[in-house]
Amino acid sequence: MSRENWVGRDARTIAAAVGAGQVSARTVVEQHLRRVAECNGDLNALVTVCAEQALDAADGLDDQRRLGKNLGPLAGVPFTVKDLIATAGVRTTAGSRTLTDNVPTVDAPAVAAFKAAGAILIGKTNTPEFGACGLTRNELFGTTASPVRPDGVVRSPGGSSGGESASIAAGMSVLGLGTDFGGSVRWPAHCTGLSSVRPTIGRIDPEGQYPGVLSGGRLLANPATMHGTIQTVGPLARNLGDVTLALRVLSRPYVEWTEPDSVCVDDLDIRWAPGEGTMPVDDEIVAAVRSAARSLDAREYDGRSLGRGNALFGALRSVETHADILALHGDSAHSYDRDIAAILAAVHERTSADVEALWADRAVLIDEFLSETGDVLILPVASVLAPPIGVESFEVNGQSLTWMDALASSRAVSVLGVPSVVAPIGFSRNGLPIGVQVVTRPFHEHVALAVAARMTTTASTLV
Repeated sequence: MSRENWVGRDARTIAAAVGAGQVSARTVVEQHLRRVAECNGDLNALVTVCAEQALDAADGLDDQRRLGKNLGPLAGVPFTVKDLIATAGVRTTAGSRTLTDNVPTVDAPAVAAFKAAGAILIGKTNTPEFGACGLTRNELFGTTASPVRPDGVVRSPGGSSGGESASIAAGMSVLGLGTDFGGSVRWPAHCTGLSSVRPTIGRIDPEGQYPGVLSGGRLLANPATMHGTIQTVGPLARNLGDVTLALRVLSRPYVEWTEPDSVCVDDLDIRWAPGEGTMPVDDEIVAAVRSAARSLDAREYDGRSLGRGNALFGALRSVETHADILALHGDSAHSYDRDIAAILAAVHERTSADVEALWADRAVLIDEFLSETGDVLILPVASVLAPPIGVESFEVNGQSLTWMDALASSRAVSVLGVPSVVAPIGFSRNGLPIGVQVVTRPFHEHVALAVAARMTTTASTLV
């Protein structure tokens, strides 16, 4: 057995080595648990560590190998799961004091898919309450910090999958399962130099995401809500090869999968935009996106539909009653954190006609966007770089932005329901990573992955 250090290795290397008996799954898991012990006190990324369960799972995998069984494409790969996703037998709080003692009995299908492929769950990661903030903090577990500090400043790893991005960037886990509503796997990847995918709605089974509808121990997506319609599970990893492998494992069996290496990037109609059109973007970010786009001979996007996406996202959010969140509260004596409290306080009655009109606007917007965007659209993930801890408003080109404003480019893509791959393309003057969104047509994730691979900068994320 190998005595090598397996922390920082990619998922494909680990799975191949475990499958071939070059290293035991127990050794890989033990090394990653030691990394958690070294780093998590500083970062507060993992809120529940599944050490005993992980070691038992590793031993079971090693027993299967000795019996000559096929271990799967993620054999022995340690992974973490955002605390917004249900894990059987492991506490799942959604970052809320109202769910402090909540232990699901059924894995979310995405978690089950990773386990079936041989991956080993080592912990749950921090998230703002019900994922309702672009910065990872809550009153139950506190604030998560990024391990990426090239200038010495302690910064946010983004949100709401910020616990995931911090864990992976620090080498505590190899793969992560996050959720993406308005940028929640894309913005954290941008902040920490990772790759991630917001897949087409429907590629990955949406069951098991909070908030949702409880039914026989399962948590179903409610199609009458924005979360149920727009939020999706998405993978994060330190490189595009691993995130591609993760997406392949997570994709529903009846959804066609095409390998990215089958794509001829030079034959694509590629456009680029300096933002979604209504919010300013930091000049360094625009320059990096422009440079990456020009390397592919992309022409500038001249459509109008993208600029309406962020406003429509906000309008749809404003007509929500958040009944799914209220139903999960039950008879809990605990109150909500400030973000959820503010959302609930803003609820006021809308007619069914008003709500249906907004969803009709979305259908028209999607149709217009697909007719004017070509094969691929390259644009920023956000208006700003990873912010220092505690900073929640941002000055960009003389305009003050909230974190929601700063995520306008991600929110616009979310409301369109199209896939978006994020990959690092460079660094700012002070060494912070810069990510780019590669957006393509529904169920064409392979196209976005191929384009992202062409222009990706290898970022050093293991600190």
